[in-house]
Amino acid sequence: MLYHGHDYCPKCGSKWITKRLTINTITREFFDRYLGTDNVLISTFKALILQPEIVIDNYIKGQRKKFVNPINWYLISLTLIGLQMFILKNFFPELLNLVDISETNKLELFNYFYDYLGALTSLFLPLYAFTGWLVFFDIRKYNFVEHLILFVYAFGLLNMVTVIFTPLMIVLDISYGATSIPISLISVIQIGWYYKRIFKLSLGQTVLKAIISSIIFSTLQIIFIIITAVFVLGGIYLINPEYLKAFKTN
Repeated sequence: MLYHGHDYCPKCGSKWITKRLTINTITREFFDRYLGTDNVLISTFKALILQPEIVIDNYIKGQRKKFVNPINWYLISLTLIGLQMFILKNFFPELLNLVDISETNKLELFNYFYDYLGALTSLFLPLYAFTGWLVFFDIRKYNFVEHLILFVYAFGLLNMVTVIFTPLMIVLDISYGATSIPISLISVIQIGWYYKRIFKLSLGQTVLKAIISSIIFSTLQIIFIIITAVFVLGGIYLINPEYLKAFKTN
């Protein structure tokens, strides 16, 4: 080996892995990196709350070893959201208001919605990024893709926080729908905090940018939902018109 006797590459700092790949070594490497000695998952979680600019700026500038990359971060959060939905649907359906739905078609529709909740909300990430790019037309620190990285990290964190509060929802018998308003408020505060830290804004600038962002995104969201609904309902009508008729009858 070129660097025999070294545990780490002297050029990039990566750790040498000399053992053969087995289920045991892969499992151990995963837990060491995300839950063990390297603790990169916890480090990323804490930094995104307290100093988000360190994670996001470092990634954009090419320093990508210390924290979880945005794609993995978001995929982990979607996995946790999927686990959350599985637990709520199968063991606490009343928190999703599924026990009150007797009609088969409506129940199937709600089940479909909750099964793909993470994927559906992910569709809004480009809208958030576009909104951020528009709002900061006067500060061209980030381009569109870099704004997208910001929101991938931000909403990955928000997904995880939502999952963490699942036991509280169960104990206090709080429906999933009832959490939408506080979660929305948390997301606005979170994005305002990210803007302030990353773009070095004053409190007044932060509030103004957050308000403008909310107005622009709400407008884009309504337009997007209407267009999506038209395409989805149109597709269902073309493929299975009886489904819509049965749903309307129920």
